[in-house]
Amino acid sequence: MADALDTKAAETEVGKREYADNASARRAAPPAIDPEVNRRLLRKVDWRLMPVLCITYALQFWDKAMLGQAAVFGLREDLKLTHGSSFSWVSLILYFGHIAGMYPFSWLAQRYHPKRVCSTMTIVWAVIVLTTPACTTYSGILANRFFLGFVEAGISPVFMLVIALWYTHPEQVLRSSIWYSFSGGSNIISPLVNFGLAHITGGSRAPWQYMYFFAGGITLLWGIALIWIFPDVPQEAKGFSAEEKRLLLERVRVNNAGSENTHVKFYQITEALMEYQFWGIFVLAMLSCTGSAVVVQFASIVFNGMGFDKYTSLLLNLPTGGMAFLCVIGSGYCGRNFKNARFHLITIGCLPVILGTCLVWQLTNEQRAGRVVGFYLINFFSWVWVQCIGLGTSNIAGHTKRTIYASGTFIGYSLGNVIGSLLFDAKFGPRYDQSFTGVTVCFSVCCVLGQVIRFLLARENKRRDAKYGPPEWSHGLEDLTDRENKSFRYTL
Repeated sequence: MADALDTKAAETEVGKREYADNASARRAAPPAIDPEVNRRLLRKVDWRLMPVLCITYALQFWDKAMLGQAAVFGLREDLKLTHGSSFSWVSLILYFGHIAGMYPFSWLAQRYHPKRVCSTMTIVWAVIVLTTPACTTYSGILANRFFLGFVEAGISPVFMLVIALWYTHPEQVLRSSIWYSFSGGSNIISPLVNFGLAHITGGSRAPWQYMYFFAGGITLLWGIALIWIFPDVPQEAKGFSAEEKRLLLERVRVNNAGSENTHVKFYQITEALMEYQFWGIFVLAMLSCTGSAVVVQFASIVFNGMGFDKYTSLLLNLPTGGMAFLCVIGSGYCGRNFKNARFHLITIGCLPVILGTCLVWQLTNEQRAGRVVGFYLINFFSWVWVQCIGLGTSNIAGHTKRTIYASGTFIGYSLGNVIGSLLFDAKFGPRYDQSFTGVTVCFSVCCVLGQVIRFLLARENKRRDAKYGPPEWSHGLEDLTDRENKSFRYTL
């Protein structure tokens, strides 16, 4: 720890001397790259990177959402999960695994490059999914789900780091929304596949077991493929010339957030954990993801409780997937095209969710169509969550610090899913009125909190402008935090 403090002091002193002695360099313009060259390079990055992220996330979400779909095809009865909160605990324990695995896997991604970590995680979680049908007891399925969550924990924070390394700030929110939107894309395809698998009869296995075998097999094949096709960091990625690699670094210099650094800087960890922005984004992520638990784990159960048969309950997930896809892409598009509107978008996204939960909660059983529409509106939680993902990386500088923010954002995601799952105790079924009341409260708080954080960050930007003048880019590729780099300005 003493060495870490000495390192911090030395780095801070060097930064101060550079800031004082290089006035002309500090006012240098951002690196100039020919617009056509930049567009061509960006297209190449998109085609190399985005399909890999999108397919990997779609498979992760498929495996994660399988529980809710399998529940109406015998899983709850076979494993005796029909009483009390037993099914809720099977759902939420995955997110305790997320919390346990988030920082270890994020550290591994910084230490050993995202490519190695991501491919290994995908192969291991595929094996865990393939072993799920072997579970025959409550304790067995709890253990299986915990380890699934533990291994999957690193995927989203690693993706956030990858996006931050390859794209400029204005580009990041749209790209983050694209890979996250494949959670909705997955939820369009998986109900159709599972609908077919649910009709397999006459064998020694239950329909829900075939669902897990299929998903685990596909994921295993993809995990093996990632060993070769997952792009490395920009400095070492295959398929790019030496000049293109140089330009890739020049492009992201305008972020003023530094480039990759494989050394963990402990003072950046402390700095992150002491900031209101970290805890604000953490709480926003937590509150918004109570809606995730509703949509991902309990959709089929809620539809079944409305009076639909189990096959119809499964197919009613299709519009849920479509809504999620549109909400995520829409949020990313607005975040990309409306300057300094991200916290406003969080507040706007909360409003349809509040309306939706009130419809499901207040309408009678005879007004089933209105309740279904209300449930679909809850998908706007993903509109809010996408902005949290973007703020968790683009609004911070320093590689270690960015890792802490990314992991903290997804710990908030995990806790939100835990809270959402606990709200849906079986004793509240089949309507779950009390559960939807709780979700309404969460999004009401989220709606206000976004504006509070925006006000505080806007005030800090004005203070920096008044004290240090306009931003410059001479330290754009150095591993300085946003607190050390006085030219960093927070996205609003």
